[in-house]
Amino acid sequence: MATTQIIDDIPGDKSISHRSIIIGSLATGISQFKGFLCSDDCLNTLKIFQQLGVSIERKGTSVTINSNGVAGLQTPSNILDVGNSGTGIRLIAGALAGSSISAVLTGDHSIQKRPMGRIIDPLSKMGANVSAENQLPPITIKGNSSLKDGFHYKMPIASAQVKSAILLSAISANITVDITQPEECRDHTERMLQLFGASITTSSKGVISLAKSTLKAPEGVTQIPADISSALFFICYAVMANQPMIFKNIGLNQSRIGCLEILKMMGTQIKVDHHSNTYEPMGDITVLPSINRTNITVPVDLIPNIIDELPILAMLALTQEGVFKVRGAEELRVKESDRIDGICRLVRALGANVDEFDDGFDITGPLNLANSFEFDAHFDHRLAMSALISATVFRVNSKVIGEESIKTSFPNFKDILKKISLV
Repeated sequence: MATTQIIDDIPGDKSISHRSIIIGSLATGISQFKGFLCSDDCLNTLKIFQQLGVSIERKGTSVTINSNGVAGLQTPSNILDVGNSGTGIRLIAGALAGSSISAVLTGDHSIQKRPMGRIIDPLSKMGANVSAENQLPPITIKGNSSLKDGFHYKMPIASAQVKSAILLSAISANITVDITQPEECRDHTERMLQLFGASITTSSKGVISLAKSTLKAPEGVTQIPADISSALFFICYAVMANQPMIFKNIGLNQSRIGCLEILKMMGTQIKVDHHSNTYEPMGDITVLPSINRTNITVPVDLIPNIIDELPILAMLALTQEGVFKVRGAEELRVKESDRIDGICRLVRALGANVDEFDDGFDITGPLNLANSFEFDAHFDHRLAMSALISATVFRVNSKVIGEESIKTSFPNFKDILKKISLV
Protein backbone atom coordinates (compact mmCIF):
# COMPACT_ATOMS: atom_id res chain seq x y z
CA MET A 1 0.00 0.00 0.00
CA ALA A 2 1.29 3.48 -0.89
CA THR A 3 2.63 5.68 1.86
CA THR A 4 -0.05 7.99 3.26
CA GLN A 5 0.84 11.62 2.64
CA ILE A 6 -0.07 14.23 5.22
CA ILE A 7 -1.15 17.58 3.78
CA ASP A 8 -1.04 20.29 6.43
CA ASP A 9 -0.55 23.41 4.32
CA ILE A 10 -3.99 23.96 2.78
CA PRO A 11 -4.50 27.73 3.23
CA GLY A 12 -7.15 29.38 5.38
CA ASP A 13 -10.80 29.43 4.40
CA LYS A 14 -11.46 32.15 1.84
CA SER A 15 -15.04 32.88 2.91
CA ILE A 16 -14.09 33.13 6.58
CA SER A 17 -10.99 35.23 5.85
CA HIS A 18 -13.13 37.82 4.04
CA ARG A 19 -15.58 37.90 6.95
CA SER A 20 -12.83 38.20 9.56
CA ILE A 21 -11.76 41.53 8.06
CA ILE A 22 -15.26 42.86 7.39
CA ILE A 23 -16.84 41.91 10.71
CA GLY A 24 -13.70 42.73 12.69
CA SER A 25 -13.81 46.21 11.14
CA LEU A 26 -17.47 46.71 12.11
CA ALA A 27 -16.72 45.75 15.72
CA THR A 28 -15.12 47.78 18.46
CA GLY A 29 -11.86 46.60 20.00
CA ILE A 30 -8.88 44.53 18.88
CA SER A 31 -9.66 41.38 16.89
CA GLN A 32 -6.92 38.82 16.27
CA PHE A 33 -7.01 36.01 13.70
CA LYS A 34 -4.54 33.35 12.62
CA GLY A 35 -4.72 31.25 9.48
CA PHE A 36 -5.79 34.22 7.33
CA LEU A 37 -5.75 33.44 3.60
CA CYS A 38 -3.09 35.67 2.02
CA SER A 39 -4.59 35.50 -1.48
CA ASP A 40 -5.23 38.46 -3.76
CA ASP A 41 -8.97 38.44 -3.05
CA CYS A 42 -8.67 38.50 0.74
CA LEU A 43 -5.77 40.96 0.71
CA ASN A 44 -7.92 43.31 -1.39
CA THR A 45 -10.63 43.17 1.28
CA LEU A 46 -8.00 43.95 3.92
CA LYS A 47 -6.69 46.93 1.90
CA ILE A 48 -10.21 48.27 1.39
CA PHE A 49 -10.89 48.49 5.12
CA GLN A 50 -7.53 50.15 5.62
CA GLN A 51 -8.72 52.72 3.05
CA LEU A 52 -11.87 53.08 5.15
CA GLY A 53 -9.76 54.14 8.12
CA VAL A 54 -9.45 50.83 10.01
CA SER A 55 -6.08 49.98 11.57
CA ILE A 56 -5.14 46.49 10.32
CA GLU A 57 -1.75 44.81 10.66
CA ARG A 58 -0.75 41.54 9.04
CA LYS A 59 2.26 39.37 9.85
CA GLY A 60 2.19 36.32 7.61
CA THR A 61 -1.16 34.64 8.16
CA SER A 62 -1.84 36.50 11.43
CA VAL A 63 -4.05 39.58 11.32
CA THR A 64 -4.79 42.18 14.00
CA ILE A 65 -7.71 44.58 13.51
CA ASN A 66 -8.02 47.62 15.80
CA SER A 67 -11.35 49.25 15.07
CA ASN A 68 -13.68 51.85 16.53
CA GLY A 69 -16.63 50.11 14.95
CA VAL A 70 -19.03 51.39 12.29
CA ALA A 71 -18.79 54.94 13.63
CA GLY A 72 -15.04 54.90 12.99
CA LEU A 73 -15.32 54.18 9.26
CA GLN A 74 -14.17 57.02 7.03
CA THR A 75 -15.19 57.96 3.49
CA PRO A 76 -12.36 56.76 1.22
CA SER A 77 -10.48 59.13 -1.06
CA ASN A 78 -10.30 56.57 -3.90
CA ILE A 79 -12.48 53.98 -5.58
CA LEU A 80 -12.40 50.68 -3.68
CA ASP A 81 -11.14 47.77 -5.80
CA VAL A 82 -12.08 44.19 -4.80
CA GLY A 83 -10.10 42.64 -7.66
CA ASN A 84 -11.70 39.32 -8.61
CA SER A 85 -13.86 38.76 -5.54
CA GLY A 86 -17.63 38.37 -5.82
CA THR A 87 -17.78 37.70 -2.08
CA GLY A 88 -15.78 40.83 -1.38
CA ILE A 89 -17.86 43.23 -3.46
CA ARG A 90 -21.25 41.94 -2.28
CA LEU A 91 -20.42 41.72 1.42
CA ILE A 92 -18.58 45.03 1.54
CA ALA A 93 -21.46 46.72 -0.29
CA GLY A 94 -23.79 45.41 2.39
CA ALA A 95 -21.55 46.52 5.23
CA LEU A 96 -21.27 50.04 3.83
CA ALA A 97 -24.94 50.34 2.81
CA GLY A 98 -25.99 50.77 6.43
CA SER A 99 -23.18 53.16 7.34
CA SER A 100 -23.03 56.93 6.96
CA ILE A 101 -20.15 56.96 4.47
CA SER A 102 -20.16 57.05 0.67
CA ALA A 103 -17.98 54.91 -1.57
CA VAL A 104 -17.63 53.34 -5.01
CA LEU A 105 -16.83 49.62 -5.28
CA THR A 106 -15.42 48.04 -8.42
CA GLY A 107 -13.24 45.12 -9.49
CA ASP A 108 -11.49 43.52 -12.45
CA HIS A 109 -13.02 42.82 -15.86
CA SER A 110 -14.63 39.61 -14.55
CA ILE A 111 -16.27 41.32 -11.57
CA GLN A 112 -17.63 44.06 -13.82
CA LYS A 113 -19.69 41.41 -15.63
CA ARG A 114 -21.18 39.85 -12.51
CA PRO A 115 -24.81 40.62 -11.54
CA MET A 116 -25.33 42.85 -8.52
CA GLY A 117 -29.11 43.15 -8.71
CA ARG A 118 -29.47 40.32 -6.22
CA ILE A 119 -28.03 42.56 -3.47
CA ILE A 120 -29.10 45.95 -4.83
CA ASP A 121 -32.78 44.93 -4.72
CA PRO A 122 -33.00 43.98 -1.02
CA LEU A 123 -30.62 46.74 0.10
CA SER A 124 -32.69 49.33 -1.77
CA LYS A 125 -35.88 47.96 -0.21
CA MET A 126 -34.23 48.43 3.18
CA GLY A 127 -33.76 52.12 2.33
CA ALA A 128 -30.11 52.01 1.30
CA ASN A 129 -28.87 54.25 -1.50
CA VAL A 130 -27.07 51.67 -3.63
CA SER A 131 -26.90 51.78 -7.42
CA ALA A 132 -25.06 50.34 -10.41
CA GLU A 133 -25.55 50.93 -14.12
CA ASN A 134 -27.33 47.90 -15.61
CA GLN A 135 -26.88 46.35 -12.15
CA LEU A 136 -23.22 45.68 -12.93
CA PRO A 137 -20.20 47.06 -11.05
CA PRO A 138 -19.05 49.69 -10.25
CA ILE A 139 -21.47 49.98 -7.33
CA THR A 140 -22.10 53.45 -5.90
CA ILE A 141 -23.08 53.67 -2.23
CA LYS A 142 -24.31 56.89 -0.69
CA GLY A 143 -24.31 56.61 3.07
CA ASN A 144 -27.65 56.17 4.78
CA SER A 145 -27.60 54.75 8.28
CA SER A 146 -31.39 55.12 8.67
CA LEU A 147 -32.49 51.82 7.19
CA LYS A 148 -35.89 50.23 7.85
CA ASP A 149 -36.02 48.60 11.25
CA GLY A 150 -37.83 45.25 11.31
CA PHE A 151 -37.11 44.61 7.63
CA HIS A 152 -38.05 41.15 6.33
CA TYR A 153 -36.72 39.66 3.12
CA LYS A 154 -37.62 36.36 1.50
CA MET A 155 -34.72 35.27 -0.68
CA PRO A 156 -35.83 33.97 -4.10
CA ILE A 157 -32.80 31.65 -4.22
CA ALA A 158 -30.40 30.44 -1.55
CA SER A 159 -27.38 32.75 -1.53
CA ALA A 160 -24.93 33.24 1.31
CA GLN A 161 -23.69 36.46 -0.29
CA VAL A 162 -27.15 38.03 -0.46
CA LYS A 163 -27.99 36.91 3.06
CA SER A 164 -24.68 38.28 4.33
CA ALA A 165 -25.07 41.63 2.58
CA ILE A 166 -28.44 42.13 4.30
CA LEU A 167 -27.15 41.06 7.73
CA LEU A 168 -24.07 43.28 7.50
CA SER A 169 -26.11 46.30 6.43
CA ALA A 170 -28.40 45.71 9.43
CA ILE A 171 -25.38 45.55 11.76
CA SER A 172 -24.04 48.81 10.34
CA ALA A 173 -27.43 50.55 10.66
CA ASN A 174 -28.18 48.91 14.04
CA ILE A 175 -31.59 47.58 13.02
CA THR A 176 -33.43 44.27 13.25
CA VAL A 177 -33.98 42.06 10.21
CA ASP A 178 -35.56 38.71 9.38
CA ILE A 179 -34.44 36.72 6.34
CA THR A 180 -36.19 33.66 4.99
CA GLN A 181 -33.90 31.36 3.03
CA PRO A 182 -35.52 28.79 0.72
CA GLU A 183 -32.85 26.21 1.58
CA GLU A 184 -29.72 25.96 3.67
CA CYS A 185 -26.66 27.84 2.41
CA ARG A 186 -23.36 28.89 3.95
CA ASP A 187 -23.73 30.31 7.45
CA HIS A 188 -20.23 31.70 8.05
CA THR A 189 -21.60 35.22 8.55
CA GLU A 190 -24.10 34.14 11.19
CA ARG A 191 -21.44 32.17 13.05
CA MET A 192 -18.92 35.00 13.06
CA LEU A 193 -21.53 37.56 14.06
CA GLN A 194 -22.34 35.37 17.06
CA LEU A 195 -18.62 35.17 17.88
CA PHE A 196 -18.60 38.98 17.97
CA GLY A 197 -21.63 39.12 20.26
CA ALA A 198 -24.53 39.59 17.85
CA SER A 199 -27.96 38.28 18.82
CA ILE A 200 -28.85 36.10 15.84
CA THR A 201 -30.93 32.93 15.55
CA THR A 202 -32.10 30.58 12.79
CA SER A 203 -35.48 28.85 13.14
CA SER A 204 -36.34 25.35 11.99
CA LYS A 205 -38.22 26.98 9.10
CA GLY A 206 -35.08 28.69 7.83
CA VAL A 207 -35.85 32.19 9.15
CA ILE A 208 -32.76 34.09 10.30
CA SER A 209 -33.52 36.78 12.89
CA LEU A 210 -30.99 39.45 13.81
CA ALA A 211 -31.72 41.74 16.75
CA LYS A 212 -30.09 45.13 17.21
CA SER A 213 -26.50 44.30 18.02
CA THR A 214 -23.26 46.11 18.72
CA LEU A 215 -20.25 44.00 17.82
CA LYS A 216 -17.27 43.65 20.13
CA ALA A 217 -13.97 41.93 19.40
CA PRO A 218 -13.72 38.47 20.98
CA GLU A 219 -10.95 37.73 23.47
CA GLY A 220 -7.83 35.87 22.37
CA VAL A 221 -6.81 34.72 18.92
CA THR A 222 -9.40 33.19 16.58
CA GLN A 223 -8.29 30.31 14.32
CA ILE A 224 -9.46 30.38 10.71
CA PRO A 225 -9.78 26.75 9.52
CA ALA A 226 -8.24 25.51 6.28
CA ASP A 227 -10.52 25.92 3.27
CA ILE A 228 -12.42 22.76 2.32
CA SER A 229 -13.07 24.13 -1.18
CA SER A 230 -9.31 24.42 -1.69
CA ALA A 231 -8.63 21.06 -0.03
CA LEU A 232 -11.12 19.37 -2.36
CA PHE A 233 -8.84 19.83 -5.36
CA PHE A 234 -6.29 17.59 -3.69
CA ILE A 235 -8.87 15.32 -2.08
CA CYS A 236 -10.13 14.62 -5.60
CA TYR A 237 -6.54 14.22 -6.80
CA ALA A 238 -6.01 11.59 -4.11
CA VAL A 239 -9.18 9.76 -5.19
CA MET A 240 -8.38 9.99 -8.91
CA ALA A 241 -4.78 8.81 -8.37
CA ASN A 242 -5.82 6.17 -5.78
CA GLN A 243 -3.31 7.73 -3.41
CA PRO A 244 -3.98 7.75 0.38
CA MET A 245 -3.76 11.19 1.99
CA ILE A 246 -4.66 12.93 5.24
CA PHE A 247 -5.71 16.59 5.18
CA LYS A 248 -5.26 18.45 8.47
CA ASN A 249 -7.38 21.13 10.19
CA ILE A 250 -9.99 21.44 7.43
CA GLY A 251 -13.13 23.51 7.99
CA LEU A 252 -16.11 21.17 8.38
CA ASN A 253 -18.99 23.63 8.44
CA GLN A 254 -22.21 21.72 7.69
CA SER A 255 -23.05 24.18 4.93
CA ARG A 256 -19.77 23.38 3.14
CA ILE A 257 -19.34 19.60 3.38
CA GLY A 258 -21.87 18.56 0.77
CA CYS A 259 -18.87 17.73 -1.41
CA LEU A 260 -17.86 14.99 1.05
CA GLU A 261 -21.39 13.59 0.88
CA ILE A 262 -21.14 13.51 -2.92
CA LEU A 263 -17.81 11.67 -2.72
CA LYS A 264 -19.31 9.08 -0.38
CA MET A 265 -22.30 8.64 -2.72
CA MET A 266 -19.79 7.93 -5.49
CA GLY A 267 -18.20 5.17 -3.42
CA THR A 268 -15.11 7.03 -2.25
CA GLN A 269 -13.61 5.82 1.02
CA ILE A 270 -13.30 8.89 3.27
CA LYS A 271 -12.94 9.19 7.03
CA VAL A 272 -13.64 12.48 8.84
CA ASP A 273 -12.31 13.13 12.34
CA HIS A 274 -13.79 16.21 14.04
CA HIS A 275 -11.52 17.72 16.68
CA SER A 276 -12.79 21.27 17.11
CA ASN A 277 -16.25 22.79 17.30
CA THR A 278 -15.73 26.38 18.35
CA TYR A 279 -17.36 29.09 16.22
CA GLU A 280 -16.49 26.95 13.16
CA PRO A 281 -16.07 23.14 13.24
CA MET A 282 -12.84 21.71 11.85
CA GLY A 283 -11.02 18.39 11.70
CA ASP A 284 -8.97 15.98 9.60
CA ILE A 285 -10.04 14.22 6.40
CA THR A 286 -8.48 10.88 5.43
CA VAL A 287 -8.81 9.64 1.85
CA LEU A 288 -8.34 5.88 1.37
CA PRO A 289 -7.99 3.92 -1.87
CA SER A 290 -11.41 3.18 -3.34
CA ILE A 291 -12.28 0.33 -5.72
CA ASN A 292 -15.90 0.53 -6.87
CA ARG A 293 -16.45 4.21 -7.61
CA THR A 294 -19.34 5.23 -9.88
CA ASN A 295 -20.84 8.45 -11.15
CA ILE A 296 -24.16 9.67 -9.81
CA THR A 297 -27.00 12.09 -10.41
CA VAL A 298 -26.27 14.93 -8.01
CA PRO A 299 -29.27 15.65 -5.75
CA VAL A 300 -30.60 19.11 -6.63
CA ASP A 301 -30.95 20.04 -2.96
CA LEU A 302 -27.18 19.67 -2.54
CA ILE A 303 -26.29 22.04 -5.40
CA PRO A 304 -26.15 25.27 -3.30
CA ASN A 305 -23.79 23.50 -0.88
CA ILE A 306 -21.36 22.35 -3.62
CA ILE A 307 -21.68 25.10 -6.23
CA ASP A 308 -17.99 26.08 -6.04
CA GLU A 309 -16.82 22.46 -5.96
CA LEU A 310 -18.54 21.28 -9.14
CA PRO A 311 -15.59 21.98 -11.50
CA ILE A 312 -13.23 19.57 -9.73
CA LEU A 313 -16.00 17.04 -9.05
CA ALA A 314 -16.62 17.07 -12.81
CA MET A 315 -12.97 16.12 -13.36
CA LEU A 316 -13.28 13.29 -10.85
CA ALA A 317 -16.21 11.99 -12.90
CA LEU A 318 -13.82 11.38 -15.80
CA THR A 319 -12.17 8.56 -13.82
CA GLN A 320 -15.39 6.68 -12.99
CA GLU A 321 -18.02 4.55 -14.72
CA GLY A 322 -21.43 5.96 -15.51
CA VAL A 323 -22.90 9.41 -16.06
CA PHE A 324 -22.31 12.36 -13.73
CA LYS A 325 -25.54 14.36 -14.00
CA VAL A 326 -25.85 17.92 -12.69
CA ARG A 327 -29.03 20.03 -12.90
CA GLY A 328 -30.23 23.12 -11.03
CA ALA A 329 -26.77 24.68 -11.19
CA GLU A 330 -27.55 27.72 -13.33
CA GLU A 331 -25.69 29.81 -10.71
CA LEU A 332 -22.50 28.46 -12.33
CA ARG A 333 -23.25 30.64 -15.36
CA VAL A 334 -22.57 33.83 -13.36
CA LYS A 335 -19.49 32.94 -11.35
CA GLU A 336 -16.00 34.28 -12.17
CA SER A 337 -16.79 32.92 -15.63
CA ASP A 338 -19.54 30.83 -17.18
CA ARG A 339 -18.43 27.67 -15.39
CA ILE A 340 -20.90 25.36 -17.12
CA ASP A 341 -19.37 26.38 -20.44
CA GLY A 342 -15.87 26.14 -18.93
CA ILE A 343 -16.39 22.66 -17.47
CA CYS A 344 -17.77 21.39 -20.76
CA ARG A 345 -14.92 22.92 -22.76
CA LEU A 346 -12.37 21.31 -20.44
CA VAL A 347 -14.03 17.88 -20.61
CA ARG A 348 -14.04 18.05 -24.41
CA ALA A 349 -10.43 19.25 -24.50
CA LEU A 350 -9.44 16.14 -22.54
CA GLY A 351 -11.28 13.99 -25.08
CA ALA A 352 -14.33 12.93 -23.08
CA ASN A 353 -18.07 13.12 -23.74
CA VAL A 354 -20.29 15.79 -22.18
CA ASP A 355 -23.78 17.12 -22.87
CA GLU A 356 -24.35 20.74 -21.89
CA PHE A 357 -27.62 22.15 -20.54
CA ASP A 358 -28.73 25.58 -19.38
CA ASP A 359 -28.48 24.54 -15.74
CA GLY A 360 -25.91 21.76 -15.78
CA PHE A 361 -24.28 18.95 -17.74
CA ASP A 362 -23.96 15.18 -18.18
CA ILE A 363 -20.42 13.77 -18.18
CA THR A 364 -19.88 10.18 -19.28
CA GLY A 365 -16.89 8.33 -17.85
CA PRO A 366 -14.42 6.86 -17.64
CA LEU A 367 -11.86 8.58 -19.85
CA ASN A 368 -9.21 5.94 -20.51
CA LEU A 369 -6.80 7.97 -22.61
CA ALA A 370 -6.72 11.74 -22.22
CA ASN A 371 -5.57 14.23 -24.83
CA SER A 372 -2.82 16.74 -24.24
CA PHE A 373 -4.69 20.02 -24.33
CA GLU A 374 -4.77 23.79 -24.34
CA PHE A 375 -7.49 25.36 -22.22
CA ASP A 376 -8.57 28.96 -21.67
CA ALA A 377 -9.76 29.25 -18.06
CA HIS A 378 -11.15 32.74 -18.73
CA PHE A 379 -9.24 33.90 -15.65
CA ASP A 380 -11.34 31.60 -13.44
CA HIS A 381 -9.22 30.13 -10.65
CA ARG A 382 -11.37 27.05 -10.06
CA LEU A 383 -11.39 26.10 -13.74
CA ALA A 384 -7.63 26.66 -13.96
CA MET A 385 -6.94 24.46 -10.92
CA SER A 386 -9.28 21.76 -12.21
CA ALA A 387 -7.42 21.73 -15.52
CA LEU A 388 -4.02 21.42 -13.85
CA ILE A 389 -5.20 18.63 -11.53
CA SER A 390 -6.58 16.70 -14.51
CA ALA A 391 -3.42 17.14 -16.57
CA THR A 392 -1.38 15.82 -13.65
CA VAL A 393 -3.62 12.83 -12.95
CA PHE A 394 -3.87 11.82 -16.62
CA ARG A 395 -0.16 12.61 -17.15
CA VAL A 396 -0.69 14.73 -20.24
CA ASN A 397 0.82 18.01 -21.32
CA SER A 398 -1.32 21.08 -20.90
CA LYS A 399 -1.30 24.79 -21.50
CA VAL A 400 -3.73 26.58 -19.22
CA ILE A 401 -4.39 30.17 -20.21
CA GLY A 402 -5.33 32.38 -17.26
CA GLU A 403 -3.79 30.17 -14.59
CA GLU A 404 -2.39 33.28 -12.88
CA SER A 405 -5.92 33.70 -11.50
CA ILE A 406 -5.15 30.88 -9.04
CA LYS A 407 -3.37 33.33 -6.75
CA THR A 408 -6.73 35.01 -6.07
CA SER A 409 -7.70 32.09 -3.83
CA PHE A 410 -4.90 29.52 -3.46
CA PRO A 411 -1.40 31.06 -3.63
CA ASN A 412 0.49 27.82 -2.80
CA PHE A 413 -1.58 25.55 -5.07
CA LYS A 414 1.29 24.71 -7.43
CA ASP A 415 3.66 24.01 -4.54
CA ILE A 416 1.31 21.36 -3.14
CA LEU A 417 0.59 19.94 -6.60
CA LYS A 418 4.30 19.54 -7.27
CA LYS A 419 4.87 17.91 -3.87
CA ILE A 420 2.13 15.28 -4.16
CA SER A 421 2.72 14.50 -7.83
CA LEU A 422 6.32 13.46 -7.07
CA VAL A 423 5.14 10.55 -4.94
